[in-house]
Amino acid sequence: MLPSLVVYPATSGDLDSLAEVLAQAFHPPLGLQRWIYPIRKLGIREDLRLKLVARDPCYCCLAAAVGAKVVGTAEISLRRMAHGKYPYLSNLAVLPAWRRRGIARQLLLSAEGVVQGWGYRQLHLHVVADNLPARQLYAQLRYTPVQRTSQLWQWLGIPPQLLLCKWLT
Repeated sequence: MLPSLVVYPATSGDLDSLAEVLAQAFHPPLGLQRWIYPIRKLGIREDLRLKLVARDPCYCCLAAAVGAKVVGTAEISLRRMAHGKYPYLSNLAVLPAWRRRGIARQLLLSAEGVVQGWGYRQLHLHVVADNLPARQLYAQLRYTPVQRTSQLWQWLGIPPQLLLCKWLT
């Protein structure tokens, strides 16, 4: 872990930085994508803004910063699943230049603390099945697969995903 890394609940003052992290992680401005990158980033920013102003007690956006620079983020919310609502982690992202330094691990551990603060004992997340670095990290932190997405999604061009769960102690 980076000694100067701080993970904290994001505020509206972090919106531009968070949108940049998410846009670079999930929609990098490569090739023709660079032309729509500003629009995608604006859409991400607005989505985050709406979630933050809603002040849902079971929603948290975490920011990971080194000094004054936000380098990672993750969102935690309640998601309806087969047997009720469960804490769900989404949009775990770290700027490409900052990966492999323990930032995602710290965001996950912080998210687990948030979920425990809400009174829950488990955390769910999805991972793309062929994302081996992410799967290794989740396995190290004791996340286990509980479900695989339907083959139908593959036919539609969506890569297969695994639903993972961790029981928190």
